[in-house]
Amino acid sequence: MVTVIEARNAVINTVQQGKKEILSLSKSLGCILSEDIFSPIDSPPFDNSAMDGYAFRYEDFINQQEIKIIGESAAGKCFSKKIKQGEAIRIFTGAEVPVGADTVVMQEKISIVNERLIIQDEKIFLGANIRYKGSQIKKKELALKKGAQLNPGSIGFLASIGIGKVKIFSKPKVAIIVTGNELQQPGTKLKTGNIYESNSVALKTALQSAGINFIKTFIVKDNKKSIRAAFKKAMKQCDLILFTGGISVGDYDFVGTIMEEEKVKTIFYKVKQKPGKPLYFGTINKNYIFGLPGNPASVLTCFYEYVIPALRKFQGFENPFLKSISVTLTKTINKKSGLTHFMKAATDYKTATPLEGQESFIMKSFSDSNCFIVVPEEVETINAGDSVEIHLLS
Repeated sequence: MVTVIEARNAVINTVQQGKKEILSLSKSLGCILSEDIFSPIDSPPFDNSAMDGYAFRYEDFINQQEIKIIGESAAGKCFSKKIKQGEAIRIFTGAEVPVGADTVVMQEKISIVNERLIIQDEKIFLGANIRYKGSQIKKKELALKKGAQLNPGSIGFLASIGIGKVKIFSKPKVAIIVTGNELQQPGTKLKTGNIYESNSVALKTALQSAGINFIKTFIVKDNKKSIRAAFKKAMKQCDLILFTGGISVGDYDFVGTIMEEEKVKTIFYKVKQKPGKPLYFGTINKNYIFGLPGNPASVLTCFYEYVIPALRKFQGFENPFLKSISVTLTKTINKKSGLTHFMKAATDYKTATPLEGQESFIMKSFSDSNCFIVVPEEVETINAGDSVEIHLLS
């Protein structure tokens, strides 16, 4: 068996970043940039008004010059002449400020008498209410660094400077292979001795929440022929393969044997942790294989602690692990030394409370949790009021 730290490091050191590809900006949500992006334009591309109002020469206002309104500038329909002494125009938000004008007063702070502009804003200043050319970003300036994750804000920003496509690290294609003779699909009448199959549903939704779009699911019986066939098909289609069940040492656990027969290189098998001790990780060619336990709580625990980092490393994340913070424990924890425990818990980001139902077959506590309390293998007691490390699940 390896320790949790050894297993986590082995995953990160084994998984390589995926291929680089070019995507339409509108399809790049959640992707990681594979290169720096520099702005192709000044943004804004011209001086424009920050609000509806009037553009004028500040010097005329200071000198109490009579100011005549001679036209207007609207977004997409600019006033083409130069503003001269004693002149102003009506201007609308986003419209180009004409040459000669250097200040905009909001429409609520003026009055108009005989087409003359009367400014009633004592706090007006030179350059007020103007968005200057290049004030957001200048042409050839760094817009986003390599390694940045694209979110709605950054995508909108790139669109605003004219970027239509981006170079990113590709997202992995993932296969889920669920093994078990006793498994039955939800929504059907449960037969004697059977259980409802939930691991594929939990894993698929967990993958989707992690931004993975290409997911293939195989549900197979506990026999070598079916498992091997699903594995070979998954190898051709996917980058990561997630087995659930069949990785232990029972008479119907064939995954480990098949991995050996198919010449998969074992990186580790069994981790000093609870839940999820019978965890397998291996690689062949450019495929990465996880053998997750069969119990559903163990499956999701291993997914968050090991598969999520693998997915993120593949996609180019700088920090692939779950976010870790220290909080105050609300309830004393006792355990035996020898295994790291990942305990389902609820946190308000200041405290953490371990939940009832930590057994590997219980999923109810998972539905109520938003973090793991991490209890190191050598630790036997953590008292209420002590500081603990938690891994955030969202």
